[in-house]
Order: sequence, then structure tokens, then C-alpha cells
Amino acid sequence: MKTCRRVSSLLAAAVLGFAAANARAVEPFSIGGHALGLPFDSVLNDPAYDCESLAGCFLFSACAYKTSGTVAFMGAPIEGVTLYFTGERLSGISAGFRTNQFDEVAGALSREYGPGTVERRKDAAGATLSNAVVVWRQGSKVLRLERAGSAGLSSVIVAERNFISELIERP
Repeated sequence: MKTCRRVSSLLAAAVLGFAAANARAVEPFSIGGHALGLPFDSVLNDPAYDCESLAGCFLFSACAYKTSGTVAFMGAPIEGVTLYFTGERLSGISAGFRTNQFDEVAGALSREYGPGTVERRKDAAGATLSNAVVVWRQGSKVLRLERAGSAGLSSVIVAERNFISELIERP
């Protein structure tokens, strides 16, 4: 009887160990190597960032990454990265990339984080756009991918849900 319990316990431990070893840890959302929670001091004096010309105050600051096209997001070169700080911590990141790479980026995100939630949007003529916005969530964090507008750029935003809730939540 004791031997049976030991074998059962060992078998259960082996199965759980195997499952844990094969489970892929999901990386937190990030853009350009920056994840939410980054301290403001880490970019404040970095010459690669412009933290002076964007509006800010002691509660809210924004820094723009100066060298466009040198960082990629899911294989697509990004053009313009802006880091948004609330207090001393990074609470939002936005970037743009060429629209013709939207499907490639959306596919890479789906492989990395699973299927996102597709939000249907309408264009100026009232036609429904498919896959215009795709959203992924990790707890209170949101990654929002939006197909391009007239500028020829798609956008990606990573933020705490409460930071951009007015952008992604509908009443």
C-alpha cells in the first residue's frame, strides 16, 4: 500500500515537472526593450532620449527615442518610440511601424501571446474594418495594435489598463 502511494506521488511529481518544463513563460509586454515599471531615471540623462521637448510635469513626463528605425518590434522596424511616465515609473509606451507589416506583426504577437481580441471599427464611410485593432491583456497590462490611418503607419501601445482606458474601452 505504501509503495503504491509512493509510486503515485512520484508519477504525479514527474508529470507536473514535465508540464512545468514544457510550459513557456510568457514575457511581459515590451517595446524596444522597455517594459512597464521602468524607472524614469534610467532614461532621463540618456542622450538617446529627448525628455525635454515633450510636455510634462512632476506627475507626468514623456520621452521620445531619438533614433528612428534602429529598434524592431516583432520583426518590424519601429518609427518613433515614446515613453510615458506617471511619477517615477514607465506607465505607457507607444510606437509606429509601416502598415504593410501589420499582419506580420499581428501574427508574431499571436504566436507569442496567443490570439488577441479583435475590435471591429468603422471607416469614415461606415464600412466595418476587420482586424483594425487587436488587443492582448496580461493582468492590468494591455498591448494594443492598430492598423494604420492616413499617415501610412500602424501603431502599438503598451500600457497599464487604467493609463489608457479611455482609448481602448468603449462606454
